[in-house]
Amino acid sequence: MGTRLRRLRDKAGLGQADVSAATGIERSYLSKMESKSLPTTWKKMCALADFYGVSLDFLRFGVRAPVAKSGCSVIEDSTEIGLIRAWRAMSADERDALDLLMTKLGKPTDGIDSGTA
Repeated sequence: MGTRLRRLRDKAGLGQADVSAATGIERSYLSKMESKSLPTTWKKMCALADFYGVSLDFLRFGVRAPVAKSGCSVIEDSTEIGLIRAWRAMSADERDALDLLMTKLGKPTDGIDSGTA
Protein backbone atom coordinates (compact mmCIF):
# COMPACT_ATOMS: atom_id res chain seq x y z
CA MET A 1 0.00 0.00 0.00
CA GLY A 2 2.83 2.39 0.81
CA THR A 3 4.25 2.13 -2.69
CA ARG A 4 0.84 2.82 -4.24
CA LEU A 5 0.35 5.88 -2.03
CA ARG A 6 3.75 7.23 -3.01
CA ARG A 7 3.11 6.63 -6.72
CA LEU A 8 -0.29 8.33 -6.54
CA ARG A 9 1.22 11.36 -4.82
CA ASP A 10 4.13 11.54 -7.26
CA LYS A 11 1.79 11.18 -10.25
CA ALA A 12 -0.26 14.09 -8.91
CA GLY A 13 2.93 16.14 -8.53
CA LEU A 14 2.26 16.76 -4.85
CA GLY A 15 4.35 16.81 -1.72
CA GLN A 16 3.36 15.13 1.51
CA ALA A 17 2.51 18.54 2.95
CA ASP A 18 -0.01 19.08 0.13
CA VAL A 19 -1.70 15.74 0.79
CA SER A 20 -1.66 16.41 4.52
CA ALA A 21 -3.34 19.79 4.06
CA ALA A 22 -6.02 18.30 1.80
CA THR A 23 -6.80 15.20 3.88
CA GLY A 24 -6.06 16.28 7.45
CA ILE A 25 -3.60 13.40 7.89
CA GLU A 26 -0.34 14.47 9.55
CA ARG A 27 2.60 14.68 7.16
CA SER A 28 4.77 12.51 9.40
CA TYR A 29 2.05 9.84 9.42
CA LEU A 30 1.81 9.97 5.62
CA SER A 31 5.57 9.52 5.43
CA LYS A 32 5.38 6.42 7.61
CA MET A 33 2.48 5.06 5.56
CA GLU A 34 4.46 5.48 2.33
CA SER A 35 7.72 4.06 3.60
CA LYS A 36 6.57 1.30 5.93
CA SER A 37 3.02 0.50 4.78
CA LEU A 38 1.92 1.51 8.25
CA PRO A 39 -1.52 0.14 9.19
CA THR A 40 -4.07 2.89 9.22
CA THR A 41 -7.64 3.71 10.16
CA TRP A 42 -10.73 3.39 8.00
CA LYS A 43 -11.20 7.17 8.09
CA LYS A 44 -7.67 7.83 6.80
CA MET A 45 -8.00 5.20 4.07
CA CYS A 46 -11.28 6.76 2.90
CA ALA A 47 -9.77 10.25 2.96
CA LEU A 48 -6.84 9.12 0.81
CA ALA A 49 -9.02 7.12 -1.60
CA ASP A 50 -11.33 10.12 -2.05
CA PHE A 51 -8.41 12.52 -2.46
CA TYR A 52 -6.69 10.43 -5.13
CA GLY A 53 -9.93 9.35 -6.78
CA VAL A 54 -9.28 5.64 -6.37
CA SER A 55 -11.12 2.80 -4.66
CA LEU A 56 -10.25 1.37 -1.27
CA ASP A 57 -9.58 -1.90 -3.08
CA PHE A 58 -6.92 -0.19 -5.14
CA LEU A 59 -5.26 1.42 -2.12
CA ARG A 60 -5.20 -1.80 -0.12
CA PHE A 61 -4.71 -4.49 -2.74
CA GLY A 62 -3.76 -2.71 -5.98
CA VAL A 63 -6.97 -3.87 -7.67
CA ARG A 64 -8.86 -1.31 -9.72
CA ALA A 65 -12.60 -1.51 -9.07
CA PRO A 66 -15.15 0.25 -11.28
CA VAL A 67 -17.27 3.01 -9.79
CA ALA A 68 -20.91 1.90 -9.81
CA LYS A 69 -23.96 4.00 -10.52
CA SER A 70 -27.65 3.10 -10.34
CA GLY A 71 -28.57 0.18 -12.55
CA CYS A 72 -25.16 -1.41 -11.90
CA SER A 73 -23.55 0.52 -14.75
CA VAL A 74 -20.05 1.90 -14.47
CA ILE A 75 -19.16 5.58 -14.53
CA GLU A 76 -16.38 5.93 -17.06
CA ASP A 77 -16.58 9.65 -17.81
CA SER A 78 -14.26 11.85 -15.72
CA THR A 79 -16.63 14.82 -16.10
CA GLU A 80 -19.47 12.81 -14.57
CA ILE A 81 -17.25 11.76 -11.67
CA GLY A 82 -16.26 15.40 -11.15
CA LEU A 83 -19.90 16.46 -11.11
CA ILE A 84 -20.74 13.81 -8.53
CA ARG A 85 -17.87 14.96 -6.32
CA ALA A 86 -19.00 18.58 -6.68
CA TRP A 87 -22.59 17.59 -5.78
CA ARG A 88 -21.38 15.78 -2.67
CA ALA A 89 -19.37 18.82 -1.60
CA MET A 90 -22.36 21.18 -1.90
CA SER A 91 -24.44 22.38 1.01
CA ALA A 92 -28.16 21.57 1.09
CA ASP A 93 -28.95 25.13 -0.07
CA GLU A 94 -26.55 24.84 -3.02
CA ARG A 95 -28.10 21.52 -4.01
CA ASP A 96 -31.59 23.02 -3.82
CA ALA A 97 -30.50 25.94 -6.00
CA LEU A 98 -28.95 23.62 -8.60
CA ASP A 99 -32.05 21.41 -8.55
CA LEU A 100 -34.23 24.47 -9.18
CA LEU A 101 -32.00 25.58 -12.07
CA MET A 102 -32.06 22.12 -13.64
CA THR A 103 -35.85 21.97 -13.29
CA LYS A 104 -36.17 25.34 -15.02
CA LEU A 105 -33.94 24.06 -17.82
CA GLY A 106 -36.18 21.01 -18.19
CA LYS A 107 -33.58 18.51 -17.00
CA PRO A 108 -34.92 15.86 -14.61
CA THR A 109 -33.02 15.59 -11.33
CA ASP A 110 -35.15 12.94 -9.65
CA GLY A 111 -32.57 10.22 -10.20
CA ILE A 112 -34.40 8.72 -13.17
CA ASP A 113 -32.56 8.70 -16.47
CA SER A 114 -35.15 9.73 -19.03
CA GLY A 115 -32.75 8.94 -21.86
CA THR A 116 -32.77 12.55 -23.03
CA ALA A 117 -30.09 15.16 -22.50
